[in-house]
Amino acid sequence: MKKITIAAAVAAIAIAATAYASPYYALRQIKTALAERDAEALAGHVDFPALRASVKAQLEASMARSIEATAGSGNPLAALGQSIASAMLGKMVDTMVSPAGVVALVNKSAVSPQAGAEGNADAPADGAQKKARYSAGYAGANTFIVRAQDGSRQDGALVLQRHGVWGWKLSSIEIASAMAGR
Repeated sequence: MKKITIAAAVAAIAIAATAYASPYYALRQIKTALAERDAEALAGHVDFPALRASVKAQLEASMARSIEATAGSGNPLAALGQSIASAMLGKMVDTMVSPAGVVALVNKSAVSPQAGAEGNADAPADGAQKKARYSAGYAGANTFIVRAQDGSRQDGALVLQRHGVWGWKLSSIEIASAMAGR
């Protein structure tokens, strides 16, 4: 009886540890797919409907702030322009948030594994590469966030949502420029 209890406790600890470490493993797989620019491998780790909704909402909010700042809130043409732009934005986001588009979007964002690579305009003149800093952690039982950081300024984030016990999928990318306007 004692052996069964110990075996059950060890099994429960092993299951809990692997469930806790699962987003880190998913991030490693995403990073590998991005580094290899493998859109098919990345597509298995992305929740495209949720990602499209997230990117569209961020771009619409940014566009609304821009129109408000430029034209003011009382301008009827601004509202018309915003509705036309919103319709076009939906088609653009559907095209952009595809496997190949996500590879390009993440590689261009601040949460890119290539951040600080040679050829970057921000790279130091002596050829030394600036190492990107990240913070990663749970924001709830089913949400895991990876943030790129540059000093005290936060540049962007990848948000993963739990799918099953061990599965995680990219469901949102907080775009740095969208975050700056918040």
